[in-house]
Amino acid sequence: MQDCVRKQVTVAMAFVRMPTAESPQSRGRLGEDPAHTYFRCMASAYGSVRRFNPDVALVLVTSEPLPEPYAGQLAAIGVETVIAPFAHRPPKGFGRGWMSSLYHLDAMTALADRGSTLLFIEPDMLCVRPLDALVAAAGEAVGVQTERLDALYAPGAKALVEYAESCAEMHRELGEENAEHGMFSGSFYLIPPPSMPVLQERINRAWTLALERHAHGKSAFSTDEHFMNYALRGVQVVEMSHHVRLIGTAPWRRLLTDRRTILGLTLWNLTYEKDLGFQRMYRDAVDPDSWFWKSSADEFRERAGAIMSVTRRSPQRALVNAAGDIVERLTTESMQHRLKPLYTRMVQIFASMRPV
Repeated sequence: MQDCVRKQVTVAMAFVRMPTAESPQSRGRLGEDPAHTYFRCMASAYGSVRRFNPDVALVLVTSEPLPEPYAGQLAAIGVETVIAPFAHRPPKGFGRGWMSSLYHLDAMTALADRGSTLLFIEPDMLCVRPLDALVAAAGEAVGVQTERLDALYAPGAKALVEYAESCAEMHRELGEENAEHGMFSGSFYLIPPPSMPVLQERINRAWTLALERHAHGKSAFSTDEHFMNYALRGVQVVEMSHHVRLIGTAPWRRLLTDRRTILGLTLWNLTYEKDLGFQRMYRDAVDPDSWFWKSSADEFRERAGAIMSVTRRSPQRALVNAAGDIVERLTTESMQHRLKPLYTRMVQIFASMRPV
């Protein structure tokens, strides 16, 4: 039964190069193309999926081939590369940042005819156990990640206000009975084949309307999350909080810290470890003789948890997090917004001081 489930699943990522200003989550190491940070994340993420799921299909949808040594490293663990154009590339001024996320819509189109359940993940996700229970739990529904956008922003944040306004208007124009909308994270989607046509039809309809509204200076959906949150209204959805969660390791918004819960998950969403934990793990992930591939499942989770600072933190990380707790309690949201780029710059400098 487990082999049957695995063979029906394709684990996919979408990646497109865009200017850092439009894809700002990772600044990369000083003096290096930020894309290399993502390539090393991919090697670790895909490697972790393959380590626990030897029979699933792995696919990278991208607009151009990866350079060496990354292309060869991904191929060595069985990652197929699919080249697809960036058809949903937004016009100038369409949104503020995260524009590269819209390439996910093209990746869905590129894989729509595969006939298997598609599991879309991000390069900052680590698989820590087999996928069978996760796939079985979704059944015929579309699996989504529990964390909603309103859990990741402070009440009244500008991004949330603008999104709510565009939803209220666009949903009416799209023929919805009301403006209510789910706000699920765009980092994870488990899509069974029967749901794909419905999702694509709704995405295409919303994309056409968003372009029209943008041309007339009106607010519109601007990221893949926005389009997917609308599209998901047309299908059955199940939240996968028992299997995939955001684990915040930065000095703020640490939404999940319970060790037992973390170790029981299937996928760790480690948004803040792109420049740190994933870079440390990369060499082991591409070495078939390392602990990454040879250790027991429990040992893998323990070592990965320490590297990613999710189950055990170094004294330095613990000090930074303690300082972050104080800052978050004593400062306003706007002040925190100004401080976070400083923290990001410090991470960039620290990452550049460590060998990869």
